[in-house]
Amino acid sequence: MPKFKQAAAELIKIAVPSIRVSSLLKEILRITGEDEVSRALCSQLVSLATFRRTEKVSEAEVIDGLIEGIAHAELPEAVHEWFVSCRDDLIQLLQCPSIKLPAKALQLSTDYEKVFESGNVVTDVRPVFDDDREAMMGAIIGQVLRIHYLTDGSQGRPQEISLALDLDDIEKLIAELEKSRTKAESAKQQLSSISGSEIFVVGEETYGFG
Repeated sequence: MPKFKQAAAELIKIAVPSIRVSSLLKEILRITGEDEVSRALCSQLVSLATFRRTEKVSEAEVIDGLIEGIAHAELPEAVHEWFVSCRDDLIQLLQCPSIKLPAKALQLSTDYEKVFESGNVVTDVRPVFDDDREAMMGAIIGQVLRIHYLTDGSQGRPQEISLALDLDDIEKLIAELEKSRTKAESAKQQLSSISGSEIFVVGEETYGFG
């Protein structure tokens, strides 16, 4: 990664860092001019910074642990030598706000007991038969909301819950979701005007890796 040291130097000296991972990625891409390399570097730096934060260890411990792991992995010696030569740069990167802030914001935006992954509504038709079960006398149409979510202990495997809805339930749910959108946007605008700092609603930040 020939432009790594240049990228490190420029990221470290950023005066007003962003809390958005996508902004960090754009900055790295501006420096390197290489999309794939920029995404890999951004992803790994944020991952290392998040690991340091959650495990409550020093930046030096994170990088030294990484270098030790590489030394014992079946990788070319040149890879290990590169990380050793860039040890100080990597430590300084994990210490600088341009890496720490977006990593912290990313963690806070997903630090919930349950996180929604996806959802869909299934239309369920249930026939009503006569007592002899020989003739269908009618049918009932129901709606089932299926929600897939992730939990701390799910290890990336989504859990599922199914909820039966009637038409009134659907109208109430739509109304609540619209209220939620309005409240989030209002809170964002008011907090931005009061503090003047960068604020985003969870979900509108793409993190730049997609």
